[in-house]
Amino acid sequence: FVAVADILRKEAKSAIKQATRAGVAVCMITGDHFETAYHIGKELGMVKDRSQVFDSRQMNTMTDEELAPMIKNIRVFSRVIPEHKYRILQILKKNHITAMTGDGVNDVPALSSAHVGISMGSGSQIAKDAGDIILLDDNFKTITDAIQEGRIIIANVRRMLFYLLSTNAGEIITMIAALIIGKGVPIVPIQILWINLVTDTTMSIPLGLEPGEEGSMNSKPRRPNDPILSRDLIVRMILMALTISGLTLAVYLYFLENYEQAYAQTMAFAALVATQWGNAFNARSEFQSVITRLRSVNKSFYIGIVLAGLMQLAVFFTPFGELLHVKPVDNSQLLAVAAISFILPIIISEIHKAFCRSKLKK
Repeated sequence: FVAVADILRKEAKSAIKQATRAGVAVCMITGDHFETAYHIGKELGMVKDRSQVFDSRQMNTMTDEELAPMIKNIRVFSRVIPEHKYRILQILKKNHITAMTGDGVNDVPALSSAHVGISMGSGSQIAKDAGDIILLDDNFKTITDAIQEGRIIIANVRRMLFYLLSTNAGEIITMIAALIIGKGVPIVPIQILWINLVTDTTMSIPLGLEPGEEGSMNSKPRRPNDPILSRDLIVRMILMALTISGLTLAVYLYFLENYEQAYAQTMAFAALVATQWGNAFNARSEFQSVITRLRSVNKSFYIGIVLAGLMQLAVFFTPFGELLHVKPVDNSQLLAVAAISFILPIIISEIHKAFCRSKLKK
């Protein structure tokens, strides 16, 4: 007797568990014998007893209406022929986003019909042509890694949008409010340009390189029609815009009462920059607190904040500041304004994050 067996990859079982936690239902569709499919499915943790394995030869006498509710809860299909694969896929596509893996000619109809066709790198050329993605190492874990990376990219895009929209909205509200109350402009155009070129650049680019958050693979997939920014994130963005503008305007008006306008503008400029630094720390995570997020090291973010700080020091303490209409100010006042402007946006954001976390738990 000669026994031949395909050996499962060591990481396959854990990868399937990871995909399941991420809200991805994994199905095995095979032409193998019922007992073979059951044995492999059990080793992978996909089934516990034979009742969870479907003999696809039954499909020949079943309508799609009869098959749909049965397929919904089945994870292992045995004795499948190419026509069955295509039919199963068409039924699943009615209510789900589907991805299909395959390596042979018989997989081509399903690969080309799925929302995402994933071809094996060791498979036939026609299967590679039919797929949208070619998996070079034929490893299911690579698929879950790609899902995780995709979630990190989406989260980083949301971070960048949140930071840029909230800070720029804060600048706009500041200028409009100052003009409405008739107190002149708190920030001159060259200073706005400096903030957009230096502060926004050194902060927003590193936010796009943030590492993934813990638990990113423990949530359900996003719906295709979901907005890029959630309602909670939009609310926080508005809160930050109002905080940035309110602080900047308050600093400007306070010093305008006691000093000349150029002095007040310099202090307002410092306040605006500091609030944006604080907001950058807020943007590092949608739900985690600033202190918790500090444990996730992002070297590019720290390099960016150091560069922004050094360039800002050059503006206030070197002749370069004259180009930006920055006037000499009292250092203790400058430090106090910068500290308050940096900390207050973080406090307000932390309160809102805590509210969002409690809402999620409920």
